[in-house]
Parts: sequence; C-alpha cells; structure tokens
Amino acid sequence: MNKKKLLRITLFTILGSILFGVISIFGFYYAVASGIFGKVPNDEELKAIRNYQASDIYSSDHQLLGRYFIENRSNVAFEDLAPHICEALIATEDARFYHHQGIDQRSLMRVLFKTIILGQNTGGGSTISQQIAKNLFGREYHGFLTMPIAKIKEGILANKLNELYTKEEILTLYLNTVSLGEDTYGIETAAERFFNTTPKELKIEDAAVLIGMLKAPTTYNPRLNPQNALNRRNTVLSQMEKYHYITKQELDSLLQLPIVLNYTRKDKNEGVAGYFREHAKKEIERILFEIKKPNGERYDLYTDGLKVFTTIDARLQLAAEKALTQHIESLTNQLRAELWKDLIKGTKQNIVLNELKKSLRYKQFQTKFSSEKKLNAELKKPLHTILYTFKGEVDTTISPIDSVAYMVSFLQAAYIAVNPQEGNLLAWVGGINYKNFPYDHTLSQRQLGSVFKPLIYAKAIENGREICDKLKNEQINYTQFDNWSPKNSDGLYGGKYSLIGALTNSVNTISVQLLMESGIKNQLEFCKRLGIEDSLPAVPSMALGTANISLNKIIEVYTVFANKGKKQPIYFIEKITTANDEVIYQHTKPEPTEILDSLVAQKITRMLQSVADTGTAARLRFRYGLKNDIAGKTGTTQNQTDGWFIGYTPNFLAGVWTGADNPQIHFSSIKEGQGANMALPIWAESFKAFTKEDSIKTFYTPSFDYNIDVNCNLFYPEKTDFIHQLFKRKKVRKNESDGLDVKERRRKSLFKKK
Repeated sequence: MNKKKLLRITLFTILGSILFGVISIFGFYYAVASGIFGKVPNDEELKAIRNYQASDIYSSDHQLLGRYFIENRSNVAFEDLAPHICEALIATEDARFYHHQGIDQRSLMRVLFKTIILGQNTGGGSTISQQIAKNLFGREYHGFLTMPIAKIKEGILANKLNELYTKEEILTLYLNTVSLGEDTYGIETAAERFFNTTPKELKIEDAAVLIGMLKAPTTYNPRLNPQNALNRRNTVLSQMEKYHYITKQELDSLLQLPIVLNYTRKDKNEGVAGYFREHAKKEIERILFEIKKPNGERYDLYTDGLKVFTTIDARLQLAAEKALTQHIESLTNQLRAELWKDLIKGTKQNIVLNELKKSLRYKQFQTKFSSEKKLNAELKKPLHTILYTFKGEVDTTISPIDSVAYMVSFLQAAYIAVNPQEGNLLAWVGGINYKNFPYDHTLSQRQLGSVFKPLIYAKAIENGREICDKLKNEQINYTQFDNWSPKNSDGLYGGKYSLIGALTNSVNTISVQLLMESGIKNQLEFCKRLGIEDSLPAVPSMALGTANISLNKIIEVYTVFANKGKKQPIYFIEKITTANDEVIYQHTKPEPTEILDSLVAQKITRMLQSVADTGTAARLRFRYGLKNDIAGKTGTTQNQTDGWFIGYTPNFLAGVWTGADNPQIHFSSIKEGQGANMALPIWAESFKAFTKEDSIKTFYTPSFDYNIDVNCNLFYPEKTDFIHQLFKRKKVRKNESDGLDVKERRRKSLFKKK
C-alpha cells in the first residue's frame, strides 16, 4: 500500500471518527433534551417555579416567634439583598455570570471532555443558572452517564431560565433556593440564623461567610467549624478583590476581622413560644380551610410563605418564660433534695420503676437479660446519655434508673395571660421546655383547689348575700354525704368571718356552707353558665376545688369577673397575609356576652383585692413590692399536688399552674407546696418584668373603677375566747411560709374594717 493511500485512509478514519463523535454528541444531547433520560421541564413549568416557603408567625409587637415549614425557607426580593451578597456569589461561583446566557461554554466543554473522553467524574463548571436547575430538579442516577446527562439537562434548563428571567431574578431565585445547612434554605433564613439580621443589613464579611458555605455547608459552618469557615470566608473575599468588587485595601482590612456570630435559632422546637406556636397551628389551619386562593386551591401553612400576626406580646412572653423556668428550677432542686432517696430506694421507688418499664431501653434489656437479678444490675450501670437541664442539654453518664428518677422529679408549670376587656391573648407557656417536654400543661386537667372558690362566692352574692355577711367558722358533718366534714388548712375553727374575710383567708368551712346554701344543682348550672362544661363532682367538696379543670378553661371563667360580668371570647390570631402582604384573614371582634350581673362581678373583684392585699396572696405586696390594684386567688390541692395563682388588673389577667406530671411527686409540707410559694412568684416576677416600661405600666396597672364600700371586719372572734383566738392564730402562722412578722400583720388586719 503506497503512502498516499495510507494517508487517505488515515484521514478518512479520523474524519469519520470526528463525524461519528459529533453525531454521537448531538444524538446524545437530543436524547437528553427529548426526555429519554428523564423529563426536562418546559417553559410553562419554569415560569411557575414555586419553592416551598416557610410561613412566619409574629407577635403583636412585630417580633418573629417562629416558623411553620417543610423546608425552612423565606424568599427575599432582589431589592432587599445587600449588593455585596450578589457580588460575593458571582465572584466565587460564576465570574462570567453577566457574559453568558446560562452556560459557560468553556467550563462545560472542559467538564464534557474530562467526563466523556477521559472518564473523570470531576464535576464543576456549573454556572449559577445550572446550579438553580440542580437545586430545583435534582439529579437522577444513570450509572457512568449520570454526570454528562446531568450537565446537559442543567445546561438546557439554564439556557431556558436566562430566556425567561432577568439576571437579577436569577440571582434572587438562586439565593432563595440554595441550602446553607442546619435545615436552612435561602439567604434570608441563613442571615437570621447565623447573624440575627436581614440580607439587606448583612455586612460584607458576614455575606462572605454565608456564600463560602455554599461549597460545603457543614464543613464551612461557622458555628461547628470556625477555622474552616474563616479560611473559606477569606477565599471568597479574595475572589471579590480579584474581580474588582472590593479594593486591595478593603481586602486587607476585611481579612483581619474575626467571624462574629449572633446565632439565633428559630425552628420547629426551639425559640420563643414553642407551646403557643403548636397550639396556634390548629386554629390557623382551621381558618385556612375556609379560605381559597384565586385558583381555587387551599392555602398551605407549611409551603405558602404566609405571615401570621398574633396577639401575643413578645415582651410578656419572654418575661413569663424566664420567670417560669427560673422559679421551677429552684423548686425542682428543692424537691429533689427532699425526695431523691425515696425515689431511688424508698417509698416512691415504685413510681420510678413503673416509668422505667415503659421505656424502650427497659424492653431491650428485658429481652437481653432473662434473669431479674441481671436485669436490675444492668439498670444500675451508668450509660452514656443526653440529659436536659435548665442550663441546656448535657452529655453525661447515668444509670437508666437514676435517669428516670431525674426526669420524673421535674416540676412543670403553665402560664396564660389575656386582656380580659378585649379578649386578646398576651402570653402562653405550656411547660419548662417545649423541645424536651412537648406536652402542653395549659390544657391538662388538674385539681383547681381554692381558685375555684370565687365561683362559690359569686353564686352566693347573686343569691343575695353581701360582702359583710357573717358566717360561723364551724365544722359541719354533712350526713347525706357519708358524714363528710370540711377541714380548714390552718386547723382553726370558731368565731365568725365576713364573706370577704372568708375568701381573703380561703376558709374551707364557709366555702362549703355557701355551696350548700345555694344548692349543688344550682351551683353546677351557674358554673356551666360561666363556661365550665367539664363534669364537676356533685358533692360538698366541690367547693374546695376538687374538680379537674384546665388552666385554659379557668382563665376564661375569670375573664367574666375581670370584665364586670361580660365574657369576651379569647382570640390570638389577628390577621393572616400572603407572602406578598395580601390580607386573607382579619379577626373581627364579637360583642361580649353578659354572663353575670355587673355588680356581682365587681364585688368578687373587690373581695379578691383583699386576698392580694392581706390574704393568701399578700406576698404580691410585701415580697414583690407590687403596689397597683390587683385582684387574685391562690390555690393548693390535697397533698400539695397542684399549686395555683390567678391574678388580674383591669386590663391584665394571668393564671399559673404548677405541679409534677405524676401527682405522686410533690412537696411534703404546705410551706413549700402551697400556691403562694409554687405559682404566685411566677405571676409576680413576670408582671414586674413586663411592666417596667412606663407605657406598658400605665396601660396594665390602672385602678379598678368601681366604688364598693366594705365596712366590716374580716374576722369576728368569740368574745369569751378573744385572747385565746389571737394567741392560737399567732402560733399557727409562726410555722407558715410568710414569716412571723408578715403573718402578724395579716392577723391584725383581721380586726381592721375593710
């Protein structure tokens, strides 16, 4: 074969190979574009790009309380992005962004050559538009062809995106789409999470941190890996200088700055008002079920980026959460000191064992160790555990049995505050920590104790009783009820109390007398009128608060007393808007319903003022220094299982419940376990903190605007036993929790005219 012929064959072979390669490439491209390797979205679908967007829930004072989401994303408009965010993104991810139409041919050819010809799956070369396509539509697995198919498909979509959207819209779409780790999607959520700011206010060095995270969100997370994040941030800043977005002098200055985080986590379980957000969710979904979009679809709380505006006051919410956790921490420590030995080895060990047997770990051990002796031995061995504490979660070693004892010995509390005149909910706290104890105690049915007594007195006054009417403080055997006889908590009997005196000092004997005087059936009907639909015990002990009723329900009842006999329904959703601020729901305040004669309600308020001034709630005055008008009532149930306090001013009503999840866990003495010690301090501390600002104080601490004259003593001792009564009461009060000096003042107040 001559040289010319050989050269011709070689040339044709090369040309044929090139032609075959070109045809193969175009054929491969056409196969991808036509959807053989998976559907490619069309123009209409790309125009309708719709990311899942979290819905935000706000307080009445415009604080973000949290979010409802599938993906934790908030979309931001281009004009609300600081310019250096986009500059950092372009410099780092797509330097020729403004010079191509979605595909950087040089980068694409490099990737295709390495992946198809050399077989190197290197990735890279993606423009911002291609990354949007990847983020929105993902990648399907096609074996060794996965990368070239993905790149071609993303190139096609990138080109379409550039035809349908402006460059600014593409940048915005990308920054709203991208994940920055820790379950955050989009620059707005990330800016809030790591720096507690908005994209518009984000500093250039902080923007570089977030853009740097795009390469590997966990590796360059500034909270988890601060040095990696610093190095990556400096790389981004260097890129910005390279492409002339900042000067060399600016770069040198910025490189010297440390990363300063202001980490703020507002997710499903953490952050402010966790119990409220969960409670509100049901009402929001009920409202949204009745509303339709223009296209006939229903709104979705988790994906439509709605804005929910509530009546919650974030200042009070925070004050209540802080007061509640701090006080319950102190009480829990006291309780553990008292009960720990009994929980581990003593009379209350069965509580721990019963709870332990419900656990997954116990069932696993039970399967593994057939011998009871070996099982018990294993349960006492320390194991690695994450435990909740009031200071946060701790990584520790503790035995399963000690761990359960630790958890059951936590005290819990609940707090609700409303404006009784308007019905707007101000604060809602369902427990000490929503993440670790998600059960909402505002809704739990617990014995009311003496906070129920005002309902007994209200019915008596409605029947014609007056505040200064005197009743004997005597034990009566109620023969038709198995000779049951009420006992006073102080063990003192004799003499007479005025109605105001009996309620001030929470005298059980007189509360029962008033109930029996009204008639149990009539009292039940009266309670139903005030809103208590729950089953009440039709027995004399009902007067002492033996019924199980939730804090949420009893607060509704007290609004009738605080609102001069009228019931204004409690609400907490003010309005709901779309992401574009279009109002789709606005609360309409209904007219209040008159439940009780105004004068009856005002008399109850006057009597409850006496409770706060000199009675069982006197700590409000002498310990917490509250001087404004307050009406209130403490409550303590049998064995100190539950502690209560409900107090109000003309525009503020709040209630507190405290106790353990297991009613067998409680203080042994009335000193620690009474409502005045368990619940009242939470009310007082939160109210003090909330009303520090003059504007708030002026609104929530006005005087009660009634004129009810009380011209009688609280207590009338028997004349023949006057000295004995004084001495006996002084002796009893010496052992009570307020201290002798204060109880002495209370004793003297019994003989002052009110």
